[in-house]
Amino acid sequence: MTIDKSGIWWKGSSTKDIAPYLKELYADSYPINEHRLSVCSCGSEVFFLHWIPDEGAVRRTCARCGEKHFVCDSEENWEGRPKRFKCSECKSAEANFGVSFSLYDDRSAIRWIYTGCRCTTCGVLGSFADWKVGYAPSIQLLLQA
Repeated sequence: MTIDKSGIWWKGSSTKDIAPYLKELYADSYPINEHRLSVCSCGSEVFFLHWIPDEGAVRRTCARCGEKHFVCDSEENWEGRPKRFKCSECKSAEANFGVSFSLYDDRSAIRWIYTGCRCTTCGVLGSFADWKVGYAPSIQLLLQA
């Protein structure tokens, strides 16, 4: 678990680098209390990622079995033409994916969701979507990353 900050893009050596990357990237935003690394039901940690800009909607598709999964409450906002992840450096479409959560002080609901990814080819770390949740009950979204 090492983040290399020496180049143009930050690079992670493993999937475990997504959480500290998001924590540092969003240090001036709502504090991150929880993080979940996405794993498909088949056990794979490699995905094709799609999102609807400005809508708080992300979908991951397993690179191994093809299973599609809407992240948290994304399906409710899945309207429009999705963008697809492509690494800024090597142009690979495959990535590891994780979701970090900012909870309200009483930990009864989620305030904000931050998404992060790591290119499986070259290790570049990134974040392409974050959104406000701000409704209750919403703590169940922790299980839907």
